[in-house]
Amino acid sequence: MNDLAMVGARPLYISCAFVLEEGLPMATLEQVVQSMRRAAAEAGVQIVTGDTKVVERGGADQLFVNTTGLGVVASGLDISGSNARPGDVVLLSGYIGDHGIAVLSQREGLEFGTQITSDIAPLNNLVQAMLGVSKEIHVLRDPTRGGLATTLNEIARQSQVGVRIYEEAIPVRDEVQAACELLGYDPL
Repeated sequence: MNDLAMVGARPLYISCAFVLEEGLPMATLEQVVQSMRRAAAEAGVQIVTGDTKVVERGGADQLFVNTTGLGVVASGLDISGSNARPGDVVLLSGYIGDHGIAVLSQREGLEFGTQITSDIAPLNNLVQAMLGVSKEIHVLRDPTRGGLATTLNEIARQSQVGVRIYEEAIPVRDEVQAACELLGYDPL
């Protein structure tokens, strides 16, 4: 949904395929399906088709989920990483680093003495509200992979422009900053 929203599309439908490892607890699958149902409902998107395959134990790291979305882009809208121009402003919709540290703590079993939760959310309604105010949006990104620094570097490279950031103006939660410092990471 967010990949579609980042090009200005209004997501409509999603297909979903599961690859399940033999022995996956049914409760795990039910939790994933219910989470997907809630996310689709929040975004106003329908899950319309899917597929399920079961592989032998050890063949799928428990569960793989593959989704494909279909959406509609309004006529004349051109939002792309190659469209940044000198004078454009970078806007952030919230704090950075929450998702990365939340995922890392779950994968590695790390505890930081505070609850760090992912900020993952469907962004299509936010994007549509922005487009309702102005169609002059050049670039949108959901920087979950690689973080803000990687995202800005990709945009600069694709658009052949420079990006100046003011690090003190970038919102980072104290607990995320502390986790990054402990792990030797830069929240950017």
